[in-house]
Formats: sequence, structure tokens, C-alpha cells
Amino acid sequence: MNYSPGLTGGKVGCHDAPAMGAPRQGRGGGWRKSGIRAAFVALTALAFVVGQQSPARADDPLQEALRKKDELERAVQNSRANTERYKTVASQYQAAVDAAYSRIADLSTQKEAAQSQADALALEIQIRQEQLALVSFQLDETKALAESLKAQAAAQQQQLASREDLYAKHLRTTYRLAMVSPLEMLLSSKSLTEFAERVQALIFVNRQDTQLANDIKALRVDTAQKLDDAAAKAKEIVGLQTQIDDQKKSLSQQKNEYDRLVAEMKSNIAQQGSVAAQAQSDRNGALVAANKANNETAVLNQRLEQAEALYAQLAAEQAARSGLGAFTGAKLPLWPLTGPITSGFGARWGGFHNGLDIAAPMYTPIRAAAAGQVVTVGKPYLAYGDTATVVIIAHGYNFSTLYGHLDDRVKVPVVRVGQMVGAGQVIAYVGMTGWTTGPHLHFMTIVNGRAVDPRPYLP
Repeated sequence: MNYSPGLTGGKVGCHDAPAMGAPRQGRGGGWRKSGIRAAFVALTALAFVVGQQSPARADDPLQEALRKKDELERAVQNSRANTERYKTVASQYQAAVDAAYSRIADLSTQKEAAQSQADALALEIQIRQEQLALVSFQLDETKALAESLKAQAAAQQQQLASREDLYAKHLRTTYRLAMVSPLEMLLSSKSLTEFAERVQALIFVNRQDTQLANDIKALRVDTAQKLDDAAAKAKEIVGLQTQIDDQKKSLSQQKNEYDRLVAEMKSNIAQQGSVAAQAQSDRNGALVAANKANNETAVLNQRLEQAEALYAQLAAEQAARSGLGAFTGAKLPLWPLTGPITSGFGARWGGFHNGLDIAAPMYTPIRAAAAGQVVTVGKPYLAYGDTATVVIIAHGYNFSTLYGHLDDRVKVPVVRVGQMVGAGQVIAYVGMTGWTTGPHLHFMTIVNGRAVDPRPYLP
């Protein structure tokens, strides 16, 4: 991995320092002893220089704080990963809940439609039942009328037979009387009174025969009509019975369909209700887990960002050693990078963010926000687990700017420690070194040893 030298121009971090070897024990000439002494002196001097370049001594509280910071970074990373996983699971459960409720809404709409259909079906069933009762009543009435017509026809047939018998007797009597002339009737009568009675009887019989003939004719016609009516009613009874049977069959089918619709809607809604309840329970569990993980992340992040305040300490120490005068400017000439601010200065995730995160594509040039002296380039805390590549520029002994997460693979920082840079000069490129979820620049302003909000200093 290529990167520029460390804080004061030498190699970065104490981990790069060569291990000191013990002097070889053995016999030899003076030249060999002199060489050993020279090597020892050189190694001692080199260790001293490297020790000066290291960000903190082994027994320095800063080193212990950085070690804890590394542990916190890993803990925060795991905690945030857990939080994201729980959130993802909660989102999946929420999607299941939404789908279940959506299905319930659809089923409720279908239920309303089915209920309307069932209500209409129930009304139709009621109408059919009333029609069936009416047709059954008509059937009973028609049967009674048919029986009455049959009875009347039978009585008339008996009456017709009696009239026809009487008419036949009258015909025989009339025929016999017709064989006797009026003169013979007169001569054979004992008196005029008897003759008159016999003539009167003959006239009466003729009249009665005429009446009988008319009655017989009317009875025949009426009886035939009643028999026809009775036959028609019999056919009507068959038709009504068929209609009743069809209506009963249709009514049974409609009742079965009604029962099926109601049962199906109840079953579907009950099933989806169970699905929704389970999904809601799962979602609540995931949210509880996510909330717990989020709280843990907030606590760890707060401790982490307290540890990240060491950046400000480092920048202040290097600025104090720069030999520059006091920074008296009110504003920085320009922004180091153009892009959206994804995280501002201040409270974040239960902790505190000590700079501005400015997003930009990988390898976007980063410029010095003001003229100054480069006091740090590289990974000043690599020995303690912090892999972020940074550049720190002192603009005075009391004011510095820090540029973090710089690329160190494709486009390494283009400045070196001790170099003077002008405002707007390219110093590095956007990367993803250190702990980050995407390419961006972590930009800090350090005033009098304390990280402050960069916004008031930016144009």
C-alpha cells in the first residue's frame, strides 16, 4: 500500500520501525567491535527518530485511547451491522404485514361485494319462496277447482242421462199419440172434458219435450266445457308442479351458493388475520431487537466519536510544532470539495460527529481550503488499527484543517509533510480508507486544539 510519509516527514507509524537487535556476542577484532558499536549507535538514533515521529509513546495515554478507539470501531461496526440486519428483517416483516393487510382489504372489498351478492341472493331467495308459496296455493286452488269441475261434470252427466231417459219416454208417448187422429181421440173420449184433458196433456208433453231437448243440449255443452276446463286445469297443475320443482331446485342451489360465499369469506379473512397477526408479532420482535441494537450502537458510537477527538489533538500538536504564526482569518477561501453533505457537525446516532462528511465519486480531487503547511500525510494511527488516510494542514499554530478517508491505492495524496500549499491546490483524492460506507471526505476544522463546526469558516 503506497502512501506519503508520516507526521514529520519520516516513515509513518511506529510499526514501520525496524526492530532493534541485540549486539552479537563473540570474539573478534577491534574493527568488529567498532562496527558493532557504530551499528548500535545508528539503531539507537533511528529508534529515537522513529519514536519522535510516532503519534504517541507506548506509555502515552493517547496510545491506550487509540487502542480503545480501534476496539470501539469494531464494536460499532458489528453493532451497526446488527442494527441494519434487524432493520432489514423488520422491513421484511413490515412488508409481510402490509401485504397481509392489503390482502385483508381486498378480501374485505370482496366480502362487501359477496355480502351484497349474498343479500341480493337472500332477497331473491325470499322472493322465490313467496313465489313458490303462491304457486303452491294456485296449485291447491287449481286442484280443488279441477275436482269441483269433475264433480259437476259427473252430476251433470247423471242429470243428462235422466233427462235423456225422460225425453225418450216422452218421444214414445208422443209417437203413440201421433198415431191417433183428433177425431178418433174425440170419439174415444167419454166426454169433452176428457178430450180436453187429453189434448192439454199432449200439448204439455210437447212443450216439456222441447224444454227437455234444450236442457239436454245445454247440459251436453256445459258438461263438455267443464270436462275441457278440468283437462286444462290438469295440464296447468302439471306445469305448476314442474315450476315448483324447478324453483325448489334453483332455490336450493342459490342457498348453497350463499352459504359457500359467506363461509369462504369468513375463512379467508380469518386466515389473513392470523397471517397479519403473526407478521405483526415478528415485526415487533425485529423492531425491539433493532431498537436494542440501535441503542448499543448509539452508546458505542458516542464512545467512538469521543475517541475520534484524538484527531483534533493530533492536529493541534502538529500545528503547534509548525512554527507558523496565529491564524487571523475569519473565513477559509474555498470549500475543499463540492458535493452533498451526508452528515453534519454535531449530534449523530446518540454521539457526536466532529466534522462534515461531503460525498463525492471516487478519486474526485480534494483541494486545500486555505494556504498553509502540510503537517501530516498518511495513516498516523495505523499502528492502533485506524486505517484512514488523512492530510492535516496547519494554517497557523492555532488553526488546522483535516481531510480524511483519502484514497491511497490508485491516487495517493500528492503532498508531503512540511510542504507549503496554496488555497485551492489539489492535495489528495476522495477514497474509502478507514471505516466508511461510501466514498466521501471527512473535513474537520481544529481551532485552539478543539474541533469546531467548519460551516462558519467556509465561504
